[in-house]
Amino acid sequence: MRMCVRAAAGVLSALAASAPAGVVQAYQVDVYGTDNVFGAGRTSPPAPGGGGGGTLPQMLQLPAVQSGAYFSLAAAFGEVSCCSGGFGSFNGPDGGSNASGNTDVNSFGGISGLTHSGKTMFLAGVFLSDEEPSGDPPPRLDFSEGGDNFEELSPLLNQTFFIGDGLFFHEDSLRHFDAQKFYIPAGATRLALGFVDGFEFDGDPGFYNDNTGFLTVVLGVVPTPGAASLLGAAGLVGLRRRR
Repeated sequence: MRMCVRAAAGVLSALAASAPAGVVQAYQVDVYGTDNVFGAGRTSPPAPGGGGGGTLPQMLQLPAVQSGAYFSLAAAFGEVSCCSGGFGSFNGPDGGSNASGNTDVNSFGGISGLTHSGKTMFLAGVFLSDEEPSGDPPPRLDFSEGGDNFEELSPLLNQTFFIGDGLFFHEDSLRHFDAQKFYIPAGATRLALGFVDGFEFDGDPGFYNDNTGFLTVVLGVVPTPGAASLLGAAGLVGLRRRR
């Protein structure tokens, strides 16, 4: 079993030092191109669309937090590809235009699918409770036409969402790029990180077995709404953008 999640001690110290209140939990995790977000909370990764289920997604155990808690990325770098045979190009956390150049993957097993008209193989996540996902999934989110350039997002339990590089662009900042906030829904105890894949990124989930590469992701859970800018204190947001 791969042990890819580890505490990011240096980042944690920087986060905690600049937090005005409460405790910040930080993680560093390697997310592989084969990590199947639809396998979140299960014992084996599904592939109803064929092509292999790949590997189970990376699972982060969330700290107990109150309403208003969120996570943000402090760093995300690396490359992944949808095709180990050389037919697909590599891209970073924010995704690329491999294969069809568009993602339209169905929901499966209680976890929602996702649509994005311009990107594929981007870092994605889903919040879970302690229960294995089942039953009717939440609605699919659509991040097309600039829908991934949000300042904050409040996904539901079992609702797959775009993470990418964790940055949004705006004109009223000297940096122009700031960290996005992903609010933790009530009842969430775990966060799964992986990718949304299928045959040409369309239809039912699957075709993970030919993916390759990995991303290294550092994120922090912020239990108090007033600590919006503390992730920048780690000095990693600018580093990630330059890379």
